[in-house]
Amino acid sequence: MLQLLLLWGLLTTFGCVASQSATETTPPNGAPESAVVHIGNASYTVDLAVLPDERQQGLSGREHMAQDEGMLFVFEEERQLYFWMKEMRFPLDIIWIDSQCRLLEVAAEVPMPPPNASNEEIPRAQSPSPARYVLEVHAGEAARNGLQPGDPVEFRGAIEGKHGC
Repeated sequence: MLQLLLLWGLLTTFGCVASQSATETTPPNGAPESAVVHIGNASYTVDLAVLPDERQQGLSGREHMAQDEGMLFVFEEERQLYFWMKEMRFPLDIIWIDSQCRLLEVAAEVPMPPPNASNEEIPRAQSPSPARYVLEVHAGEAARNGLQPGDPVEFRGAIEGKHGC
């Protein structure tokens, strides 16, 4: 009987711990917390592309995106990165970020492909040096916000403390 009481006590204790940790990560209003990338004086609410199939899809085919939104691509390690604008419906600024969470460079105003473009005609962008993260935002955002190489990058909100920055 004593063993059953001890077992019941362990199960209820672990159940409470799990419940508390889930509650602690949920904001009081019950709404999910947004993922935010902060660079200089600019903040962008982002969708994440962490898995290979998410990175491959990216923003391709999306009809629109709000001015203060973007997509953050997260790679396992720093390396030379290549992006192309296949099936993009609006031009982008592609912001290359290193593993030390610094803006490397901006590929500014990368155009969407022309109608019926062959794969060879699709615009491409390459990181200037190895990068670990890529932030895609509307074309002109980096210039409008004065983003410069060397600017520190922070992940906030739902991604704070995750993925490195």
